[in-house]
Amino acid sequence: MKKSTWWIMTVLGVAVIAIILFMVKPNQEAENAGKVKTNNETKDELLVSFTDQQLNNTYYLHDRALHTEKLTAYPSITYDSSKQLLYYTYTNEDTQKVSIRELNVKTNVEKTLFTSHDAIDSMRLSGDGKQLYLRYNKDSGEQFYVASFDLKKQKVKLLYPENSDDDTVSSFAYDPTSNLLAIQHYSLKEDYEKTDEANEKGLDPEPTTMKITLQKGEKRNRVAKIPQLINDISFSPDHKQLIYTEVNILNEKEVSSIRMLDVETGETKTLVKSSEDVHILSAAQPQFSSDGTSVYFIGVKRNAKELKDDTGRKAKVRTIFQYEMKKKKIEAAWEKKGGIINNFTVNQ
Repeated sequence: MKKSTWWIMTVLGVAVIAIILFMVKPNQEAENAGKVKTNNETKDELLVSFTDQQLNNTYYLHDRALHTEKLTAYPSITYDSSKQLLYYTYTNEDTQKVSIRELNVKTNVEKTLFTSHDAIDSMRLSGDGKQLYLRYNKDSGEQFYVASFDLKKQKVKLLYPENSDDDTVSSFAYDPTSNLLAIQHYSLKEDYEKTDEANEKGLDPEPTTMKITLQKGEKRNRVAKIPQLINDISFSPDHKQLIYTEVNILNEKEVSSIRMLDVETGETKTLVKSSEDVHILSAAQPQFSSDGTSVYFIGVKRNAKELKDDTGRKAKVRTIFQYEMKKKKIEAAWEKKGGIINNFTVNQ
């Protein structure tokens, strides 16, 4: 049986654990679910997707619930604060088609903008609010793209890669101020070759080389080649830095850290590592605060409650942490009992 190199399972891998875990007992009561706990000193609003033990998926704008419905598949979200519009994906269980939906939070009016058999697992709203940027997968194939969705014309356009059947997108970042895209991508061929070699030797696979390319309009600039497993790139407010999760795997055990890349020099440095008190997820989704002084990421507390299903699968309750770079201090910024955080963004 072919052994995965972990590259394809970035954001989706974390979410699938939550979905499988909760689908076993959809009718059980959420034990001591409680209210959302936030850090009162946090200046940013966090947009969070959270699934409870009854398979209710709720989208929160910090501690305010915007919308709740039954979870059907991994949800992607983004929010237009000026128009109070929530955009999210929904998968029909019968047809397995994915839709992009728009919910007016103020009037509670909802409409479907787009439906397809293709997959979407990440969304970002453009600075002018006219389009969505997506991580897009066509016809359940292996290749992922960065695409744009025109909210007026309601059409998808593939942006990257354009003319390659080997290059695939692992994740992307978008800066609404500069209109810059940072695209994290790699070679499928290289990934398979390293997997096959590892299987033959009975060893852990060598990391596939990850490339980071900046794109604005038609112009592209390669800024980094990193021979290491990384996930979830994100811009600093001045778009001069990128942060990401770095994952080291030894004997099928992973240890994650948050690292920062200088876009101009290519230099990298570690910001925060996993510790006894805080385990950083392999898809930690690190993001800068709006003032650039701290970093948010998803992790697990040392004493986090463990959720378990009938088959023995386990998952611990997750927390969004805030790391203050000057003080080198980690605090819980957002947490809720009785379920799993799927993803989040720092609302801009």
